[in-house]
Amino acid sequence: MSEVANQMIERGNTLFEQGDYNGAFELLIQAYGQGAKNIDILHRIVDCLEYLQMPQEIADFLNQSLSEDSYSGQERAQLFYRLGLAYAQQDKYNLARLTLLKIKELDPDFPDLDKRLQELKRGKKAQQSRFDLLLERGDLSREQIDEVMEKARNEERSPEDILLSEYGMNKQSLGESLSVYFNAPFVQFDESIDPPLYLLEHRNLKPDFLKQNNWVPLVQNGSNVDVLMVNPDDLGKLDEIRFILGTSDINPNIVLKRDLDAFIDRFFSELHGEDKLASFEEEVESSSDVTEEDETFSLDDSIGENDSKVVKLVNSILVEAWKRGASDIHIEPDANAKNCTIRFREDGTCYEFTKLKNSLTRPIVSRLKIMAKLDIAERRLPQDGKIKLKLPKMNQNMELRVATLPTIDGQEDVVLRVLASGEPLPLETLGLGETMLEQFTSMVYKPYGLILVVGPTGSGKTTTLHSAIRYINTVDTKIWTAEDPVEITQRGLRQVPVNNKIGLDFAASLRSFLRADPDVIMVGEMRDYETAHIGIEASLTGHLLFSTLHTNSAPETVTRLLDMNLDPFNFSDSLLCVLAQRLAKTLCSRCKEAYTPSQEEIEELRAEFGENWERWFDQSFLMHPTLYRPVGCNSCVGGYKGRVGVYELMVNTDNLKRLIKKQSPTEELQAQAMQDGMLTLKQDGVLKVVKGMTDIQQIRKVAG
Repeated sequence: MSEVANQMIERGNTLFEQGDYNGAFELLIQAYGQGAKNIDILHRIVDCLEYLQMPQEIADFLNQSLSEDSYSGQERAQLFYRLGLAYAQQDKYNLARLTLLKIKELDPDFPDLDKRLQELKRGKKAQQSRFDLLLERGDLSREQIDEVMEKARNEERSPEDILLSEYGMNKQSLGESLSVYFNAPFVQFDESIDPPLYLLEHRNLKPDFLKQNNWVPLVQNGSNVDVLMVNPDDLGKLDEIRFILGTSDINPNIVLKRDLDAFIDRFFSELHGEDKLASFEEEVESSSDVTEEDETFSLDDSIGENDSKVVKLVNSILVEAWKRGASDIHIEPDANAKNCTIRFREDGTCYEFTKLKNSLTRPIVSRLKIMAKLDIAERRLPQDGKIKLKLPKMNQNMELRVATLPTIDGQEDVVLRVLASGEPLPLETLGLGETMLEQFTSMVYKPYGLILVVGPTGSGKTTTLHSAIRYINTVDTKIWTAEDPVEITQRGLRQVPVNNKIGLDFAASLRSFLRADPDVIMVGEMRDYETAHIGIEASLTGHLLFSTLHTNSAPETVTRLLDMNLDPFNFSDSLLCVLAQRLAKTLCSRCKEAYTPSQEEIEELRAEFGENWERWFDQSFLMHPTLYRPVGCNSCVGGYKGRVGVYELMVNTDNLKRLIKKQSPTEELQAQAMQDGMLTLKQDGVLKVVKGMTDIQQIRKVAG
């Protein structure tokens, strides 16, 4: 901002305090034109126009400012609020409501927003027709609206259908008018929206019934259900929907009748068409110790395990979890509560998907046991198995690890880990920083040595290993992998599934690989001395070896392996690098909100990052810091969607090799690694906070 603009602002504020609103406006609008477009200047200009009683000018000015899209979500919410008030002053109540409704997407907790919306809806001059917004905008005249309503009565058609087919009305404009009138979001037909298969099947809903009653469920999040309705103001219909769906948390959405029928046809064509859930081709992997007699079992319950209702219910739960990207499915019967809770784990967070009647629990558990080739008669001991499903329409294979555990009152819990096999992710998409990515990539191109990826269960170690191997997977490279289980498949890899029951463990696989002319070897985990010892020997004899370990940090990994009585000289020579990692939730890109942190927050970040703060953060952030926080919207869970890797790469330098040979403690290894340029997990996490990818609370959860 120029010095002249600063002087104009200072003089304009002085005139404003003196009551010269015309003079203040002239100076401030000139400063605005010279680039002084911060939120405080905008508010002061609007204040001037309010004192001058010029609501139309306020609306024009704010519409122009909002079109520039250079303000944070919270700032835009403030401007929309003042724009809505300006429309209300001009008796444009529908435009005012439409403007205020936009605030809900930006700041759902905006003060007094719902109260203001109700005032606009119920006021003496509030809208009397659901098409009044079109009238205010000039899209329709009063005579045309009367003509449409008369024609709708005579021909027994909906006015919306007449506007679309005979008056060439834009569907989005019509939807905004309906949204303002009903105070509900407008949804257009979209072929890509997935049907709520579980609700349609479990609640036994029929297409004719839904078309006749003008509603259909759209999406379920726990007990909360979004419903499409032609008339969201029908309170009796809302009560009926709550009863049918078994929840009071109903969110009505407005939809045109023709779109509603299209949604219903689309949903039920997938449910009952050629690709219905019950027709999914099941390819079940059998265990060596399960016999064919295990497949026959008579249940005490009235619903048998082969009943089509149970089959469809189980399939719908599995497919719903796959569509949501859930990593785990938890089936938890409760004899006291007389129900069974189904929970999904998504992005590391476990949440309730739905509750079922307790009478369905045993048939569901038995069905899953049959699919996994487990003993359905054994309810006293834990069992493990696998299920493979082929999803024809989606052209996807779904594999699940099944674990059953006996619980109180003769019940059984079932936990299913979803293993969606697919192509490895490109290494650049995992979240490695530029310097770290360059260092790690150079390691995977080494001709021999040991590369370790470490972290707790579920931290993405296997994904990282496959992404690294993808770089070197060429026709002239022979790559063997031993995995438990094989989660990701790659063309060109020779992948061996570990089976401890027959003695094919990681150590046995590794010994076999050495006789199979390998260039690169990946071993799922170095969990014992034998595997680690053979792996180090292999890396010293001309092979590049990848593996994982369950440790908390990169330096700690060295100490853990040395505690296995490995030769420190051989180990120090073979080790190339250790990559420690965690997965942190990312902020939803649609609703995350930018804000200016307080000085106290900046100091906390500085303290948690540690030394060399200024080296890693550019001057633009230090001068004008901006962070982001979660808000929450329909496309995320609590303001978070997806996860990003947080990393700590320790490259084995000459200095570290000397410490490893001396078997130095973890603290000395870490100090040397940081001196050599290593960023810790916490430091890498703070960098991602500053970039707006996540927030500090998520980093503290995963990195301490």
